[in-house]
Amino acid sequence: MSIVGHVKRFWRFHSLIIGAFGICALTLGCAVQEPAYYEGTWVVTKAYNVGISAHSSAESEQFLGRSVTYEQNTAKLDQALCESPVYTAEKMTGEDFHAAFGLAPSSLDFSDDKIIQVNLTCSDNRAVIGSTLIFQENSHAYTLVDGTFLKLEKTL
Repeated sequence: MSIVGHVKRFWRFHSLIIGAFGICALTLGCAVQEPAYYEGTWVVTKAYNVGISAHSSAESEQFLGRSVTYEQNTAKLDQALCESPVYTAEKMTGEDFHAAFGLAPSSLDFSDDKIIQVNLTCSDNRAVIGSTLIFQENSHAYTLVDGTFLKLEKTL
């Protein structure tokens, strides 16, 4: 067999192997989906009564230590279970935040950029702790209950 024949056979064989590895890498890369930043378990560590709130400072402390868990297929909001959650996320500017909540983002230690509000809708439509999540990635996160902002910290 000539050298040209060996080279052709060599490249046919190796191109099949390279193609197989390429397809594997492509399908595995597409199959792995990173969870959203807000997914996981969060614990209420502090309560802020800024602006108008339905709770007094003492009443707000009843929320401390409660937890919310956000997952793709379920959500556990304190003691309520949401079987088919629908998450809608929207980015907010400092002006949007002020218009929606009546206070400056800096009052909750947010900067004016990249504030994200995630609203959770459950099939039973009960307004419970954790149905609104406001956060800046790798910074602060809050949920809102009757005008009281509850600071959330993500557990590992």
